Amino acid sequence: MKTDLPLLQRHIERVLPENPLFRLLAINGAVGVLVSLLVLVGLLVSNAAGLRDLIVNADDPVVPIVLLGFGLIITLGSAVMGTAIMSLPSDEDTGSGRRDRIEGELIPIRVHATVRRPLPRD
Repeated sequence: MKTDLPLLQRHIERVLPENPLFRLLAINGAVGVLVSLLVLVGLLVSNAAGLRDLIVNADDPVVPIVLLGFGLIITLGSAVMGTAIMSLPSDEDTGSGRRDRIEGELIPIRVHATVRRPLPRD
């Protein structure tokens, strides 16, 4: 089976937006949807906390599956997209992963505190 890579690349470029940020969000959003669907299938297959039994015994089992899937897609999709955004390098990124230390001398300050009596217990 031979794949035509330039044809596939042209199709991807036509479907995905040209803006790199939107392209990043679209790709990671799709990955988040796939991860959430895998989690949904995993929850149903493993019958975690009797979830599959509850869904099967419901009057309309499609509604709980759709609601659970929608919640997982929103949660995990936004987590994957947020991770992609947070992993982008900033303009001032030095690559060290540490913030600049503030140079200077620490000065102790005297603070007066009053002693409170504990409240009586009933």
